[in-house]
Amino acid sequence: MRTSVDASNFDSHLSRLYRGSRYAAQVLHKHPQWQAWLALVAHQSAVETVAALPTTVATSTEELDRTLRLARKQVMLAILFRDLNQLADLDEVVTAISHFADYVVRAAVAFHHHALCAEYAITEPAARQTDLMVIGMGKLGGVELNVSSDIDLIFVHAEDGAANADKSWHEFHTQLGRRVIRSIDNIDDNGFVFRVDMRLRPFGASAPLVASLASLDDYFRQHARPWERYAWLKARALTGQTDNVAALMAQVTPFVFRRYHDYTAINEMRELHAQIRLEAAKRGKQDDIKVGAGGIREIEFVAQIHQLIRGGREAGLQTRSTREALGQLAQRQILPTARVEKLQAAYVFLRNLEHRLQYLDDAQTQMLPTNDDDRARISAAMQFADWRDFTNALDAHRSLVTGEFEAVFGDTKRTEKNTQTPANTGVSGQNAPETPANIALFALDAQPEITRRLAAWLGSSRTKGLSPKLRDRLDTLIPLAMRACAAVDVTHTTLFRVWNLFEAVDKRETYLALLIEYPHTLTRVVRLAHESAWAADFLCRHPVLLHELVAPPNIAAGLVWTAERSALHAACDAAHGDVERQYELLRHAKQVATLKLNIADIEGRLGVMALSDELSALADMLLDATLVLAWRALGLGEQGNWTPPPGFAIIGYGKLGSKELGYASDLDLVFLYDDSIDGSAERFAKLAQRLSSWLNTMTAGGVLYETDLRLRPDGAAGLLVSSLAAFRDYQSKRAWTWEHQALTRARWCAGDAALQPPFDSIREDVLTHADIATLKTKIIAMRDKMRADKKDRADKINLKHTRGGMVDVEFIVQYLILATSRQHPEFLKNLGNFALLNRATTLGIIDAHLAAQVGQAYLAYRERQHHARTNNETETWVGVDDLAAERAAVTAMWQCLFHTPTDSPTGIQ
Repeated sequence: MRTSVDASNFDSHLSRLYRGSRYAAQVLHKHPQWQAWLALVAHQSAVETVAALPTTVATSTEELDRTLRLARKQVMLAILFRDLNQLADLDEVVTAISHFADYVVRAAVAFHHHALCAEYAITEPAARQTDLMVIGMGKLGGVELNVSSDIDLIFVHAEDGAANADKSWHEFHTQLGRRVIRSIDNIDDNGFVFRVDMRLRPFGASAPLVASLASLDDYFRQHARPWERYAWLKARALTGQTDNVAALMAQVTPFVFRRYHDYTAINEMRELHAQIRLEAAKRGKQDDIKVGAGGIREIEFVAQIHQLIRGGREAGLQTRSTREALGQLAQRQILPTARVEKLQAAYVFLRNLEHRLQYLDDAQTQMLPTNDDDRARISAAMQFADWRDFTNALDAHRSLVTGEFEAVFGDTKRTEKNTQTPANTGVSGQNAPETPANIALFALDAQPEITRRLAAWLGSSRTKGLSPKLRDRLDTLIPLAMRACAAVDVTHTTLFRVWNLFEAVDKRETYLALLIEYPHTLTRVVRLAHESAWAADFLCRHPVLLHELVAPPNIAAGLVWTAERSALHAACDAAHGDVERQYELLRHAKQVATLKLNIADIEGRLGVMALSDELSALADMLLDATLVLAWRALGLGEQGNWTPPPGFAIIGYGKLGSKELGYASDLDLVFLYDDSIDGSAERFAKLAQRLSSWLNTMTAGGVLYETDLRLRPDGAAGLLVSSLAAFRDYQSKRAWTWEHQALTRARWCAGDAALQPPFDSIREDVLTHADIATLKTKIIAMRDKMRADKKDRADKINLKHTRGGMVDVEFIVQYLILATSRQHPEFLKNLGNFALLNRATTLGIIDAHLAAQVGQAYLAYRERQHHARTNNETETWVGVDDLAAERAAVTAMWQCLFHTPTDSPTGIQ
């Protein structure tokens, strides 16, 4: 609860300040005139107090040093007064002291830069071209500085070369850096401003004080250690020309944030944390609320590990602030919101405590006090009645932090040790491969094949050429995978599918690290591989999708398409001008969505019909986005405008048109345009060509979709894009019956929505004016021709093409539409075969009992076909006796419609 300050309660507020800070009492005792100043500034935030500091600081070094030190005392008084009297929150405190540090650094650099230029006879404009960039690291970089903290700095200048006849720019900036440090760090009668720590610079304390951009780039590429990514994550330039700072960050960002999800960072940060804990133990700092168990550092590590893993692909995580990073984890559902809120609360509690420990004597400490007086002061400053109540709250927060830290980082060393036995260690060593003891978990007839496969794999030159670190990863993963696979499949089928994935990624440590660090992800991989050969192959081709298996499955079966569309649009806009990047973003969006749907399918949260609807919605979204990007690529669309090109539409046929897509379905497309728009024919022909290229071009991410454009008017010989008028003329006068059958499954999918009504009108006119007299004969002839080309085998039948199979159902529905839609226009709705059979029953067109049997047969066929496709079977073959009743029902309806004489020319009731 915030309080206010006025003349009537200033003394009580002052008393609370003295109780919480001996340092503040000493400063006001030495500078009693500041008490009146404090009463004036106490009404405003400490950030405003800092902002009001004078821009011109001094005319001499002595004046500069004295002014900065006195300013520091005043700023500290303002912060302490407001914080200890509950007038300020944590954000105000850390922002104010961070802004003050920025002010100090800039003032010192500006003063000494001007003085050096005068000494060396260098014009300041020339010096600014290679100006000194002071990089704030750690909490200063994140604008979360402690009130008594040192400041971690790194000095970088744009380029080397001659500053004058005697000095190089390196010498100039080294001298400037030394003077800046002295003005900030040296202790005199007025104390110091900040302790300056330069040990984070390239090559550490023994290295040159200043680095050039070129040398820094070389250091990042060849010499930087893994933990330095963690340090540079918070890097922020406090000084420097805009162009130079941009060049600096262009080096820093790719060093810190990998373009892939980097799970190797987990073990690197775990090892860094272990060193910190070990050092804390040596120094007796177990009760240090920063580096001890459940301390501030562990919260920072939880936030920053996710930043290092994902920041390269999710720009929102590229924040220097721990609090903002935690918020992003909740917003992106990387961690549950409730857990993040508890971490945020713990962070605020611990940082407030840290400040109160430092307020006592302006000491850089995070240790809990041991004497009763200090304990009483801290308890009161933290708003607790006594030390016991305070420590109970502290212990609760630290316990929660430890739990969250262990949940993220775990203890894989213990896990690895528990899964090793004398017979399964070192399986990928340079000597003859050994068989893991876990082979006994598999069926006896599978064990010889597993042994042969493992020996060939681990004995190969490729595997022997792996680095020791990668071989160690495989040593861990192979037995883990064997145990997980044997739990669901004692044959070698699932195991080999998972091993195929390991072989595909064995040179990419981040994926091996992911599967070790997140055991539940390995379990999900095994489940996918067991249920679907297609999914296993899909992961082998696109291992980047392993990241999608880290998060727990969404309760919802389908995807939220508005969110998916917005995310895709934002990503493509961010890649403006980079066509190759946009190609990959489209493909990645498809892969991620497909995998999510596959998981929902395998986990039983999505039926075949619903799955097809979702895959069709995905295709519609990607077609729409690709169309806009292709339009922009022609120089016709505006950046950020996702309105489709006016006067152009994409019509889906076949499985896309009827919303029956499978995982690997191609797209049957027809492109239409409005020829009333001037110059549309040539422009839309170019658009259609460009669109086809965007869809079909092979990239590292594969093709977006394979397309078939032969259903357009006049087929492969026809124009790539047709006007609405030409399409109507062709369909009405020259199209074959089979083309009208195809039109029964056509629908507007993407593009200008204004073209949907005229297309629907053309479709309706064509389908309601079929030649009923010859329709039956033509359909029978077409079906006989297809059956002759796709014959059954002696022991197997093709479920799609056999008599009474899937094609017969499709032809039955197409015939019903063409034969009856004139009398029943509602039958024109493109609802899919199952729904249209039910509609025909409702309208009394066909026998209800027989239609129900055919409908159930169709669903059974779809299930079988789906199972075949998920196991990479291009055709659905079943035994000669399989689904006999279903095939008999379909055959009976075929006979009823096409071979039974009736009073109706259509053979329909």
